[in-house]
Amino acid sequence: MLVLIAAIVAIEMIPVRLTVGRAWWIFGVAAVTPVVLGALFLVRRHAAGLPVVGSSLRLTESVLVQLRHVGLPLLGLAFFGFWTVVYTGLWAFNPDEAFGGVGGKPRLADFFYYAVSTAFTSPPEGIVAGSRGVRSATMIELFTALALLGVYLSSLVDWQKTGARDAGG
Repeated sequence: MLVLIAAIVAIEMIPVRLTVGRAWWIFGVAAVTPVVLGALFLVRRHAAGLPVVGSSLRLTESVLVQLRHVGLPLLGLAFFGFWTVVYTGLWAFNPDEAFGGVGGKPRLADFFYYAVSTAFTSPPEGIVAGSRGVRSATMIELFTALALLGVYLSSLVDWQKTGARDAGG
């Protein structure tokens, strides 16, 4: 959790103001990165001699093992980062109407703040969704954050009956 807190503070301290060009650059790099990482993952799997197409179960298990190694706080940071990039792209697409309260040259930290606050079902009052695209993205982020929280909480509970309870009636 300390890693997540430190990352949030570090991102909020980035003083760089965005232009539309910088926002598109950030959006482009963020869109290409998962494709490159996925290709590297597949190349690594192929180099290891494990068939990818015929063994989707092993592929899924290896991805889940990697996610467990990353840890929940860093997955949360990835979730916040994903939505920060989405909001940055939406602002770059329509800088005049997308957000109210960020001004003409917002900081990336402004969109990160919006993403983190929205994930906790409390969009900030100072930054307002101005366009239909941003409003839609905000609602989708709220729903996905609640769904992820529900999945996480349900993973802490054993929903199957135990043998002792079943035998006792």
